[in-house]
Amino acid sequence: MNDLRDFEGKTAFVTAGGSGIGRCIALEAAARGATVLVSDRSGQLAEQVAADIRQAGGKARALELDVRDTQRLLDAVDAAAEPANGLDLLFNVAGINIPKNVEHMDEDEWSAVMDVNLNSVYRACRQAIPHMRRRGGGAIINIASIAGIMAENRCGAYSASKGGVVLLTRNMAMDFARDNIRVNAVCPGSTRTPRTQSYWRSSPTGKSEMAELCPMKRSAEPEEIARPAVFLASDGASYITGAALVVDGGMTAGFRIPTFDRM
Repeated sequence: MNDLRDFEGKTAFVTAGGSGIGRCIALEAAARGATVLVSDRSGQLAEQVAADIRQAGGKARALELDVRDTQRLLDAVDAAAEPANGLDLLFNVAGINIPKNVEHMDEDEWSAVMDVNLNSVYRACRQAIPHMRRRGGGAIINIASIAGIMAENRCGAYSASKGGVVLLTRNMAMDFARDNIRVNAVCPGSTRTPRTQSYWRSSPTGKSEMAELCPMKRSAEPEEIARPAVFLASDGASYITGAALVVDGGMTAGFRIPTFDRM
């Protein structure tokens, strides 16, 4: 765990904190001194992460939360803020994908992706901002995707939702800078999480085909996405707001022309 203690006295709320990127963010924020409310659709996973934090000497609580349940999400943000009379850090991590093109995606599937990936970000931020203002400021980190800045085949809803997260992030950064609330996004590329590994099992190689397309020829580990996210929430990023930080092993850096490699 990190030796920095720059989050001492701060409170943090993490959605989808039971596994993958969210779990690593919760662990890293707690290691830096934050009191963390770990939420996840699986209460058991959330409690395990909170227990790991407490065992390491940190402070954490767990909450079972489906971010599609609007009232429960709003109550969860309030619960994160309640002990300290305010909230300092919000990490919106929850996300799903249903790989279908728009012709084959029904209304319920489209709405589910939008509700989890975009609407939950809006709702959590709307509820968190007054709590942050009361504390004199705060930081919001939204986990978007490189699919929000470049299209992926058969991922119309996912790309639309993540593109919405990127622009919502920039809009909120402008609107709330005067309140000392910074809002940034992280755009991961191929990352080893339980959700993505379920896709890999259907590929011919059993590995991430997306990873093969990037210059580094590998997927990120969840920690490699969590560390930049936590950095953006820290005082080390005090002049960064409205950013969409791409963390993708060079996937979106450009395209490779095989002819030039043979010259």
